[in-house]
Amino acid sequence: MSHGSAANAFNTKTAKPSSTAKRFSLFALIAGIVATLTTTSAKATDTTLTALKPYSIKYKVVHDGDDVGTAYRKLTELSNGQWQIAMSSDISYYFLSDERKETSRFEVKGNQVLPLVYQRLAETSLRSDRNIVQNFDWDNMIEQGTYQDDKWTQALQPGYLDQLTQMLIIREHLLTQKPIPAIDISYRGSIRHHEFKVLGQEVIQTGKGPVETAKVQLNESKRDRQTNFWFSLEHNMLPMQVQRIKEGEEQAKLIAVDW
Repeated sequence: MSHGSAANAFNTKTAKPSSTAKRFSLFALIAGIVATLTTTSAKATDTTLTALKPYSIKYKVVHDGDDVGTAYRKLTELSNGQWQIAMSSDISYYFLSDERKETSRFEVKGNQVLPLVYQRLAETSLRSDRNIVQNFDWDNMIEQGTYQDDKWTQALQPGYLDQLTQMLIIREHLLTQKPIPAIDISYRGSIRHHEFKVLGQEVIQTGKGPVETAKVQLNESKRDRQTNFWFSLEHNMLPMQVQRIKEGEEQAKLIAVDW
C-alpha cells in the first residue's frame, strides 16, 4: 500500500477511554500501508518501463476482521508526458474518521524514475491535519519539503524515490524477473532504506475471485513492523493486497475488490 509511523495495535473492539489515543494509530497505519508500500540501484534497465501503464484499483480496508473503509490507487499519464500516482483512503472506526489523499507526480528520464512533487493531505477527527509537501529539484539535486510547521532542505541522490513511486520500481523488477533492489525513499526530511524479499507464489481471494500472486515482504526491524505485498501474476503485477504487521499482530489489510 503507501504509504507515517504506526502506533500499537488495537487489541479489542471494545471502546475504552484509555484506548482513545491508540485508536489514532489505525489512521497513521493505513496511510503507511496505502502508500507503502527506494538506493542508486533502484533504476529501470530500459527507457520504457514495462510497469508504466495506466491502471486503477479499488480496495476494501479491513481491520480486526471488519471492513472499515475503502482505498484507491491510480496511475495516469499526464498531457505533458509526466506521470502521476494517486492514492486515497476513507475510513471510519468507532467515533473516529480519517480521509487521506496522496499524489506523486514524476517523470522517467533515461533509465531513472524521478519524483517531482509528492503531496499528502490528511483530515483526521480529533487531530489537526498533518499534510506533507515535497518538491524534488533534480537539476540542482535538492529536495525541499514541509510537514506541519517543519521545513527542510536536503541533498538528493540518484535513485531517491517517494512513498508512492517505490511501488513502480518493485513492479518493474517483478515484471522483468530481476531481483528487487534496495530502495531509498525520502520521507519528512529523512531517508528510509527499504529491502524487499520475494517469498514465492500464493493464491489470494479478491473481490473478483481467486488471483495468483507473487508475495513480497518488507521488514523494518528498527520499527518492529512488517509489510507484505501480493502482486498479480495475471494482471501486470498490480498490487492486489497489502498487509501491515506490527509486533507480530496484523494491523490492517487492503484487499482489491475492483480493477
